[in-house]
Amino acid sequence: MAHRMNLLIAGMAILASLFSVAETKATSPKGLALADVGDAYSFVICADPQLGHADDQGRVASNARKTLIQSIEEINAMTLQPAFVVFLGDLCNVFDEASVDNFETCAAALKTECVLVHGNHDTRPPYEAFRALQERLNGIEDVFYSFDASPWHYVVIPCNLPGQHTPEIEAEKAMLEWLAADLEANRHRPTAIFSHLHLMPQGLSQTEWYTFPLALREKLMALFTKYGNVKYYFNGHVHNGIKNATKLAWEDQGIRFFTVPTIIQSRPFGDGEFAGFEQGLERGGYYLVVDVEGDTMTLKGRLAGVDKEHTFPEACFRPFDDTIEPRWRQRTVAFPASDALVNGGFDKGLDGWFATYRYKSDEDPGYVWETRSDASAPGNAALRIQTREKGQDWANDEYTEVYRVVAAPEDGTPVLNARYRVDPYQSGGGYIRLHAMNNEEFLFLMMFRWGEDEQESDYLPRSIGYSIFGEQQSWAFLQQLGEKKQGMFWNVADTPGEWHALDIDIASLYDRAQGAPGAFEALGVNKYLIALGTWSNKHPGSHSAASFDDIVFTGVANPPASANNARALQCGASIFENGFGQCLIDRLDVQVRERETKR
Repeated sequence: MAHRMNLLIAGMAILASLFSVAETKATSPKGLALADVGDAYSFVICADPQLGHADDQGRVASNARKTLIQSIEEINAMTLQPAFVVFLGDLCNVFDEASVDNFETCAAALKTECVLVHGNHDTRPPYEAFRALQERLNGIEDVFYSFDASPWHYVVIPCNLPGQHTPEIEAEKAMLEWLAADLEANRHRPTAIFSHLHLMPQGLSQTEWYTFPLALREKLMALFTKYGNVKYYFNGHVHNGIKNATKLAWEDQGIRFFTVPTIIQSRPFGDGEFAGFEQGLERGGYYLVVDVEGDTMTLKGRLAGVDKEHTFPEACFRPFDDTIEPRWRQRTVAFPASDALVNGGFDKGLDGWFATYRYKSDEDPGYVWETRSDASAPGNAALRIQTREKGQDWANDEYTEVYRVVAAPEDGTPVLNARYRVDPYQSGGGYIRLHAMNNEEFLFLMMFRWGEDEQESDYLPRSIGYSIFGEQQSWAFLQQLGEKKQGMFWNVADTPGEWHALDIDIASLYDRAQGAPGAFEALGVNKYLIALGTWSNKHPGSHSAASFDDIVFTGVANPPASANNARALQCGASIFENGFGQCLIDRLDVQVRERETKR
């Protein structure tokens, strides 16, 4: 490869085996040193090429190949050649031989060295095919490694989505041990991390659970912040454009987190794009140029075929703290409980409540959570929540929620009272939901919901499951809770424009549902999560909105029977059933049967 960088393998010893994570020695990190780049140079990041077969004429696959080739041609034509080019994971859509050949052919045309980052589409541990591709392209044999380009230290780590198989467990352990040693050894150098998955909120439902498990995210953050040397974290995975990237940039504990615009067709979150870069919304082709001068970096977004660039301002890196999205760093079962539910009438705005962090488009946002005066509300103020699809993948199948955790009442039976008003909806719905917990143990969920086409909602159950357990759960998560009788679901009144009353004697309703008097008392519930929300799905025009008011949670000596609009809530076998995620379950069942038929 012309102008190939001198990649000098440093460190103690080469891994004993390319193909066995079990034999990987975390104490033998591999390092890369770049010779003669000086203190002023640039590098390029291409996120999510996600190539298919070279002869695939489908619009997305064809555009992905064309824009990657065009991007590489532009990079090769740069007057000052970048020191290296990073492919930030998801090199192929399916890591089969034809797709790998397609990517390798494109990447081999670079005049400068390429650095490969492993993504969730790029095989699972022990990563044999990915390792082989990387060795052919740049001589590096591992999936986690580091290299230097004065004065910066660069670290590459693999994507490790949830897995409980031995190779996955060993891969994570080896990577963390190596990473700890590498960051300590380079604690006096400014450091940048290249990783496929995001470590900060991205503002969409799918991005809440489609990332590292919470426990691994926290381990990574502890390592990245330990010495103060990590200054940048670059990720892909989200398939955003340039405008989105400015809204997805965070700064936390001295680290700047940046979601790199994508090569593949973008998912613009229902938002637009900066002038001149709009054609990337349909075909993709975004990439990032990073100018390095000493210990500073300047980030510039580009689009293949467009003769302009967008310099990301320093101000786009917004400070993050846990009040913005407390679930990002903590499972909901671990939340401390407030002594009492206050501001249930929302006359003090959202004081005391938290809201799901959501990406807000500049025009016609798909997510609304606001408190406002409402003469028709019981307390003359109300919380309004709206969710609707915005016409693109990852900007539909959404939910918006306001929630809080409250201690169980010290005296009396726990009773939840709520008032809600439903707007006309289409292929969407809403809910009032509570979780019962004993310290950090999840005990049961009750959902009082309305709507239509809940079988088309896949991400809501996965988001709820991740928020409880901190790991990816199935789209059938709510159905699975019902099967275990840990999930109970009631349909409630939803006449549009009218205020409806929901009054829940939690203990009595639970005992009736379980058919076991005294079952609730035996659980030892000491806190509850109370959530109010709406959801949409993938259907065009899907939307739902509702107002909430007069939320009261307290202990009552002699509570009345649980009721909705004064009509008693019934308990039968159907309360353990719901349809969330069912359409996807059915589609996957069909695919399994078709594969079995072909065998």
